[in-house]
Amino acid sequence: MKKGVLILSTIFLAGAFAVFVGRNEPDPVNPITTEAAASPTENYDISVAATAISAYEVSLNITTNIPLPVEVMASVSIKDQNPQDTYIGVSQRVTLTTPEQTVTIDGRNEGLPTGEYVAEVTFYPRWGAKKGPSEAKRIDEEISGQADVSLTGSGASKTQTDEQNIAQKWVMLNVNIGVLWNENQFVEKLGPFSKTDSELNHHDAYYFEKADMTIIVSRIKNTVATWRMGRATK
Repeated sequence: MKKGVLILSTIFLAGAFAVFVGRNEPDPVNPITTEAAASPTENYDISVAATAISAYEVSLNITTNIPLPVEVMASVSIKDQNPQDTYIGVSQRVTLTTPEQTVTIDGRNEGLPTGEYVAEVTFYPRWGAKKGPSEAKRIDEEISGQADVSLTGSGASKTQTDEQNIAQKWVMLNVNIGVLWNENQFVEKLGPFSKTDSELNHHDAYYFEKADMTIIVSRIKNTVATWRMGRATK
């Protein structure tokens, strides 16, 4: 009798195990599929339409479905810049309060050259949603939109502007008050100059067009008194 009970118990356990295993095996006919939860960033976007409204100004029409208000960085940058180049462009923070908003970027103070530019609007999660709603604070990746735009700008080319930036940088890093005036060295670095009398007594003003800078030099000491951006006499 005990032997029969043992056999029946073994059969029952084997059947239960088979049912358990069967429930966990994939169904080849109706496989179970799961969808990964979408990242919050994947649900949001920014689009930009850019229009030049003057030689230096660009109107940006910005459309977004990011929960508002948020801050974004709006910029207009010349194309084909190398990492080591001095940046040619202009950027500013903008607060977006409506799903569609128009802002104007003005590059007049930067003297932007003639050329092809990229207008870009970017939401940076590190600071863009600090004053925004909780939904915006959960976004963990940058979101941006771009558009191409042409500017007539100053009339100078990108190459000329690059050369001017290099020349100006050399002056800022190497020319201090009291530096000995070496005409040949300055011409080598900054190109030809035009010389006029300075409003300062016993000084001359050397204007270097390539750098768009003026170096004021003491005739008595033969040293640099100061330098100025653009044309100057004192």
